Amino acid sequence: MRENQARLAKVVTLPGPAADRQDVPPAGGTKKTVEASQQAIDSLPPDSGEWKVKGILGLLVWRGRNKTSFRLVRRVNGRLVKKTLCAQSLAEAKREAIRTWKSLTPKPPEARPVPTLEEAWLQYLSERALAASTRKVYEENLERYLRDWKRRTLEELGHDRTGVRARYHEVARKNGVAAASSVFRTLRAVYRYMARALPDLPPPPTVAVDIATPRARDWALSDQELRQWWSSVQKLSPLKQTFWLTLLLTGARRDSVRLLRWSDVDLERKVMRFSAAKGGRTYSVPMSGWLTRLLERWREQCPPGSDWAFESPVQPGQPLSVQVRDDKRGVCSPHHLRHTMRTRLAEAGCPPDLARVALGHALGQNVSERYIT
Repeated sequence: MRENQARLAKVVTLPGPAADRQDVPPAGGTKKTVEASQQAIDSLPPDSGEWKVKGILGLLVWRGRNKTSFRLVRRVNGRLVKKTLCAQSLAEAKREAIRTWKSLTPKPPEARPVPTLEEAWLQYLSERALAASTRKVYEENLERYLRDWKRRTLEELGHDRTGVRARYHEVARKNGVAAASSVFRTLRAVYRYMARALPDLPPPPTVAVDIATPRARDWALSDQELRQWWSSVQKLSPLKQTFWLTLLLTGARRDSVRLLRWSDVDLERKVMRFSAAKGGRTYSVPMSGWLTRLLERWREQCPPGSDWAFESPVQPGQPLSVQVRDDKRGVCSPHHLRHTMRTRLAEAGCPPDLARVALGHALGQNVSERYIT
């Protein structure tokens, strides 16, 4: 008896302080430990309860009156997991414990490849709600100004602040501040958008650049310029005359007027509805008596049965071409007329919110104020 007790004293130890233990204490408050050997397991006193196997995290052995069993107790993602093992020996218990632990341990997420600038740029365009014209400008900016960067990863660009700053000033010098501002504002937006899903990216390299805000264009036509513009419009076909005068008297965007349908024009109530507007917004404006009479006369001349208010003369059934320009005939771009309308509204004392509604701008934004010359 004394020899057996001495032998047990060598293989059975009590645990030290809680700070020295490598695993969570199993349920039931097990404090007894046993050496990780089959001889020590076999020498445990019958009906002595649960023991912690030294050196094998979470492995416990239960010594009953006539039976010995093993179980694994580990914490996984903050949750205590208990699993009874089928092992009959310590060696089997070790192997099963390792297999079980591997199956319980969450696999680390696979590293996501860092996209190239081109991949990130195109993904941004595909996932953002942008107008077709805006998307086209962004695509052209990448191809024209950052073409040699298309294969560079965002991580490379993130570490190349010096190169980003140099490219900004190069574009500004060669193509103007407005072009540089547009390109690098988009670069910043693309980088920040992708960084939401790739938090390990460096800070946006555009922090090294003071992106300038382009000066507002003084595009509104003076009285003398309006007279010259009017003289030039009189030389155009009736279709073009009506188109340009509608732009002038509504201050609308080119495509809003170009894609105008007769169903959007209420000649009796003198209201025009623009269903094709920037940002997907639709809005309506009142028509002056002069504009109403102009459109009444034009409707009598336009092709019968046409759905478009301004149908293409070369492609029946289609609206005017996207490239509606008459610069060579002394007619400025539609946006000059838009600036002219906003400036004249300011001169007439029109409240800012009413001016935003009239031009189809979002309320709460100061975009239209920059149109005032």
